[in-house]
Order: sequence, then structure tokens, then C-alpha cells
Amino acid sequence: MRRQKPLYLTGLLVIMVLSVVMTGCTTSREKQEQYKTQGLDALNKGNYKEAVELFDEALKMSEGTVSDTEIDICYCKAAAQFNANDKEGAIKTYTALVDYDSKNPYPYFLRGSVYLKSGEKNPAFNDYKEAIKIDEKNYDLYIAIYENLKAMNFEKEGEEFLNIALEKSGDSAEDCLARGKIYTLMKQYDAARTAFEKADEKGAEDAKIYLADLYLEEGNESKCDEILEGVKKDGNPSAMACNAIATMELKRNNPNEALIFINKGLEKLITKNKKELLKNRIAATEKLGQFNEAYQYAVEYLEEYPQDVDVVRELEFLSSRIM
Repeated sequence: MRRQKPLYLTGLLVIMVLSVVMTGCTTSREKQEQYKTQGLDALNKGNYKEAVELFDEALKMSEGTVSDTEIDICYCKAAAQFNANDKEGAIKTYTALVDYDSKNPYPYFLRGSVYLKSGEKNPAFNDYKEAIKIDEKNYDLYIAIYENLKAMNFEKEGEEFLNIALEKSGDSAEDCLARGKIYTLMKQYDAARTAFEKADEKGAEDAKIYLADLYLEEGNESKCDEILEGVKKDGNPSAMACNAIATMELKRNNPNEALIFINKGLEKLITKNKKELLKNRIAATEKLGQFNEAYQYAVEYLEEYPQDVDVVRELEFLSSRIM
């Protein structure tokens, strides 16, 4: 997950930086970028231990400073450690990131996710709670936590986080839209419909899209199509709407239609949901059996979002399908 603001790191990386300064080693930003690029290439190819070693070499080239570059490398390193089954190492790296900026929710979220995958429920929950304490109106964060917990058979505990989000929500268009998404996850469809309709009344740009998705979730495809036709005729749906339509078309096994809207979304000047669009592009091309294209899209995606372990695993699958 990409950071929302700069991080400031202490602990592990500062020790590393100081050791470089004290030994008087000659460092080079150019060399650092080479190591980082090689590390990303190794990560994308599934050579996780090699990737960790390369990222460590890149960190040694810091020239006594800690910038966004070092932070990015740390996120990459943690992803490689996790995939190399070095969960303890990944936790240490995320802990360094937590120490560097205790006001950023994402290192807590990512570390909590590693704890969860390691079977350490209590520290995982503590990190998740800390993440939402820092960014209590970030509804996407609550939803991501729920989805992680559900995947590990802690759906009831995940719903507790969704209920916290509902308690935090207000009455703005954005709040109504978020409530609708949460109620949909909880399969409280009547409450979700009311929330989406209210969001639409308040001018939420994509409320109709989520309403259509709700009807699809309920199995009412004709009502879903009725709403979607109106949105498609608009001629200029937002990037968020394009991605939502693409997601629905993927659910209905219409990858060609999904790709049309993915590409429309990526063409927008303002594309806040670029990550989701790029991820759906991988899924759509894979469904079409275009494995070479899907593989290349996955490689490009991981250059921007190397921490996404799901796509790292998907890349492994695609590598076995390409010619």
C-alpha cells in the first residue's frame, strides 16, 4: 500500500545509515537506484532472498540520509521478506517504519497483516487498532482490515472493525457512501441501499454505481443493468465509476467490456484509483487468456506497488503460463 505522506525512520535504518557514515564508505545515489531496480526485478521474478540482499545493498548507498527513496526500498524489502517466508524479518522492517513515523497508519496495517498471517492474533489486532486510531475516518482501511480478517477465518472480528467504522461515520455524501459499502459487506442490503440512495441525493458522484453493484450482489442483474446503462450513456464516467463498472463486468465474466472501462479510467487526467484500475487490468487480460500481456501488466504494476503480495503471487502463476 502506497504511503499517503512522507515517513521518518529511526531504529533499524538509522543504525544502518550511521554505520555507513562512520565507516566512510563512498556511496552513490546512482548505484542505489541500480540495486533498487535489480531488487524489484528479483522480487517480480519470485527470487525473494536475492531481492532482500539487493535492497539491503541499496540501503547501504544512502549517503547518510533517509529520504522517500530509502522508505520505498524498505517497503520493497518487507514485501520480499514476507514472500521469502521471513515473517520475522518483515515484522522488523515494518517496525522500523512504524518507529520512523508513528503517525502513519500503513506500517501498522502492514505489520498487523504479517502478524495475522503468522498466526499471532493479538499483536495483529493491536496494530489494526492503532492504524484506525491514527486515521479514524479512512473507511478503506477498515474495509481492508475486515477483508484480511475474513480471509483468515476471523470474519466476526472483522465485522467489529466495520461496526467501529459505522460509529465514526457522519452524514456527508462520503460518509453515506462508505456506510453503504460497509453494509454491503455485512450483507445488510436494505441498509446499504438506503445509504447509497442517500449518498446519491447528496451528490456522491459514484453512488449509482455502488447501487448497481448492490443489485448485482443480490442477484438482480436486470436492475443492475438498468442503472449501468444510464451511467454508460453519460459518456464521461469518473475513473472511480470506470473501475466499479469494470469490477462488475469481471464478476459477470465479461473481461472485454471490463477492459473498455479500465482503459477509459486510466485515460483520465485525475485517476486517484489508478492502483485498482491497473490491478483489474491484470485480471481482465488473464481472463481473456492473454497471459503474456497479463504478465507484463503485473510486472509494471509491481514497479509502482511492490508491497502488493497478492500480485506478487499472481506473477508467479502467470510466469508459468507465458510463452
